[in-house]
Amino acid sequence: MSFLKQLLKNYRVICFMIFIIIGCLGLYHKPQYIEKFSLGLEDLKFPFRSAVGMSPKADKRLVIVTVDEPSVNRIGRWLWPRETIARMFSNLNEATVVGLDIVFSEKSDPKQDAELADSIYNNQNIILGFFFRDAATEETTEQDVDLLENCAYLNYEILSDTVGVKEFPYAEVNIPEIGEAGLTCASFSTEPDVDGLYRKYPLAYIHKGYIFPPIAVQMMRYGLNKDVDMKLDAKGVKSFKIDNVKIKDSTYFRLNFYDNVEYVSAYKVINGEIPPSFFKDKMVIVGVTEVGIYDMRPTPIDSITPGVSLHYVALSNLLNNEFLTTSQAYDYSAAVAIMLIIVAISYHRKQHYRLLSYFFVIMGGVAASYAMFVFGNFWQHEFYVVAPSVMLIASLESFAFFTVERKAKEIKKAFTSYVSPELVEEIQKDPDRLKLGGEERFISIMFSDIRGFTTLSEKLTAPELVSMLNKIHDPMTKVVLNNKGMLDKYIGDAMMALFNTPLDLPDHADMAVKTALELIRKLHEINAKFTETGLPNIDVGVGVNTGPAVCGNMGSTVRFEYTAIGDSVNIASRLEGLCKAYKTRIVISQYTKEHCRQHYLMRQLDSVRVKGKKEPVAIFEVMEDTPENRHVSENYEKGLHLYFQRNFEEALAVFEELEKGGDLTSEIFAERCREYIKDAPEHDWDGTYTMKTK
Repeated sequence: MSFLKQLLKNYRVICFMIFIIIGCLGLYHKPQYIEKFSLGLEDLKFPFRSAVGMSPKADKRLVIVTVDEPSVNRIGRWLWPRETIARMFSNLNEATVVGLDIVFSEKSDPKQDAELADSIYNNQNIILGFFFRDAATEETTEQDVDLLENCAYLNYEILSDTVGVKEFPYAEVNIPEIGEAGLTCASFSTEPDVDGLYRKYPLAYIHKGYIFPPIAVQMMRYGLNKDVDMKLDAKGVKSFKIDNVKIKDSTYFRLNFYDNVEYVSAYKVINGEIPPSFFKDKMVIVGVTEVGIYDMRPTPIDSITPGVSLHYVALSNLLNNEFLTTSQAYDYSAAVAIMLIIVAISYHRKQHYRLLSYFFVIMGGVAASYAMFVFGNFWQHEFYVVAPSVMLIASLESFAFFTVERKAKEIKKAFTSYVSPELVEEIQKDPDRLKLGGEERFISIMFSDIRGFTTLSEKLTAPELVSMLNKIHDPMTKVVLNNKGMLDKYIGDAMMALFNTPLDLPDHADMAVKTALELIRKLHEINAKFTETGLPNIDVGVGVNTGPAVCGNMGSTVRFEYTAIGDSVNIASRLEGLCKAYKTRIVISQYTKEHCRQHYLMRQLDSVRVKGKKEPVAIFEVMEDTPENRHVSENYEKGLHLYFQRNFEEALAVFEELEKGGDLTSEIFAERCREYIKDAPEHDWDGTYTMKTK
């Protein structure tokens, strides 16, 4: 049991630690089954950026000459005669550099091969393409390796015994005649992510002991006449630098895709429709985009993206230094920060505030990730931040629900017997409004008592007495609860009820007076049933007072009860006792009358000093609002006014007239007037009557 208490006490810290570990492990290992889902969600940043019109523009120095559908329709099916391709290359001779996303790995007519080789050689700007294979039937020949050697990186440093760069055993290269004619060559191999989409671009691959650059890097090297400075270690590329581009601790860089790519149909280049001067000072990539010729790659922006576009995007990213950067340290920091905020929010008592705050924190984290992407080309792995945070929220709220449910059951058990079901529901919705342990509240207190119960009990057996009490208390308690009162306790045949505690009840004085009136009405119903069953009729006195009292759980650690204590409670008890003295059923204090917002028919009974109190209190009777009672009330208050003015003869006449009409309270004042006529009160008499009994 103590373990459970400790768990409940420290569950926030435990949950935080668990999900921080889960989040960090996820970020570190990126399991494939999670990564597939993560990548898809993170890709939503691209369409968002396009929708808000913030996508970057590709470098205007780049253009793709494409073998597209119009070119195939006009010239014929690919692969075209090499003399046709030679003519296209000749018309690209003014370009700064031309990278080929195609390979001439098979011989054709020797004359055409020679013509193509001459065209490539004469241009002095063509970077030939080749690609790697994981499996093949033919090894790369020594002659091919000699040609490839001239295309490899020259300036690099190896920092460890092994190099963590992917090595391919096979390569598909150009035939020697063409391979010797090019300015250099480069790999156009790329790899998909675990979900099959192409998002990244390699910086290097290894083949036959040489480290080769991809087309985009090679074109930048030769197009800008800049070399690469690279360091490699067991994890791959430790650092990569060319011109103002610096990449650290990554063998691949994430592609920053563009909405628009500039394509030029190959047939327009071949037939001279686009003059060679158009390509002056431009970097040209030649590739195939015709769908019927398989060179399509699914990417985050399009399920059918020409493979040549990947090189275009990569080269533009490098030239403009706008490739997407990432930081694992930032991801870890964001995960910790968001989860700490979530834990802080979990201390808020109101669930709807917590849930709303959680939502804004999560959405704020996502919004920050999107903003950094749109404005800073920063790629955050927000899934690995958001997912553990959502799981943390679910866990915290589950624990909170368990705790609240447990408290709710305790509250329900404690209060169901003496407050209304509606009030119990309010307490359960917001338990914090219930401050246990004692607090001062301004409340209305009601006492009711059965008149002559001691005499009555002598006439009944114990079972009959209990049965009769139940038949009285049950309907009267329901009246209290229906008026949002709290049954404090039964004291034998008496009942104590509180209004405006434990929850706020703005009109508590009205509800207490309303309850008193309804109790008297209920009394008539009870007596009617008692008459039918042969039980004696009963009478009830009700006292109501309003004022400050200390409310809360009181008693000991072994046994306690929710109650109210203070002078206001004592006065209410005394007022109930005055019902007998003034021969009425309901007596309320001036304080209750002052706080009533609704209209009730009341008459002032007297100004009294209750036993144990020095200050006088004006007391009032609440009556059913009938023409007869209004007449009695008006005349009685005339008589009371004369009485307070020491005009006892005239007051006596008023009270005697009311006495004849059956007003029992007037009997009391008629007797007082007779006494004061015989023996006048002292000169400082203020009309206050001092009660000598409770």
